[in-house]
Amino acid sequence: MRWLTPIILIVVLLTAACGHAPGGKDKIAVIDWDKAVCAHPRQTAFKQGEAELQKLLRYREEQAEVAKTQIAGLTRLQQLKQNSKANFLDADFQTQMYAAEASERKKLLEAYDAVVKEADAALAEQEQELEDAYQLKILNLRLRLEAIKMRSKEREAVQNELNQVQSEREQQRQNILAAKNQIISAKMEPLVAATQARLKQQAEQLHQKLQGDMAAGLSKDQADLAQVPEALTNAMAAIDKQIDKLQESNERLKEDIRNDIESNVIKLAHERQYTVVFHSVKVNIKADDITDDVIKALQNMK
Repeated sequence: MRWLTPIILIVVLLTAACGHAPGGKDKIAVIDWDKAVCAHPRQTAFKQGEAELQKLLRYREEQAEVAKTQIAGLTRLQQLKQNSKANFLDADFQTQMYAAEASERKKLLEAYDAVVKEADAALAEQEQELEDAYQLKILNLRLRLEAIKMRSKEREAVQNELNQVQSEREQQRQNILAAKNQIISAKMEPLVAATQARLKQQAEQLHQKLQGDMAAGLSKDQADLAQVPEALTNAMAAIDKQIDKLQESNERLKEDIRNDIESNVIKLAHERQYTVVFHSVKVNIKADDITDDVIKALQNMK
């Protein structure tokens, strides 16, 4: 007999009087581990924690990239200041405009996400109608191909009909996608134009301001620049501390979920005298599915 090695293989060695089921045969059970995990009362909290962790990791990556850009730009800026006030003006201008462009780009990306959701919502009903119109038709044709014995020419005709229906559905999907892109373009074009106008205005204002600041001494600027790497390092360390704390919390929660499930599986195995409980088996065996019983016990743990 071919068995799939289970992730959890709890062998309950019931010795003495209760060592085996009547007749000396092993009693076998199976549990859908993934289903039990999903049904755990604390699974929602775990998913929220994982989502928050991913968000924090992305934020750290963004901040690290910004930090590298700032440090590289400011280091270069310091060198240029020593050589020429004119070069300093250009470098400072570029550094601040990079930050302004990054900020505007983030706003545009957020606006784009909102516009995409709006376009999806506007065409959701049309997309559902398309699926409803073709789903049953395609299913019936596939069932005919799989379940009915036909001559070669008849089968070819059914296959051609299925191909035609699928092609029609795909064409209508492309039409919906084109309409969605039109909605997105119509809403994004004025936002992009407004962003470009703001950046242009900001560049002009910044250029005038930097020209007015040219008379300032280099000593103060150099002292300020020297503090930047340390400040950025401290900021990244604070983010890393939050990440470590959240990772530890998620790992503890994940371990608690696993322990709760294993505890209930072992309890049921003892109560019902199962000798083996498999996580999953991919061949037909005579085994009791205790998944729902474990889930019920988990729900009672709230």
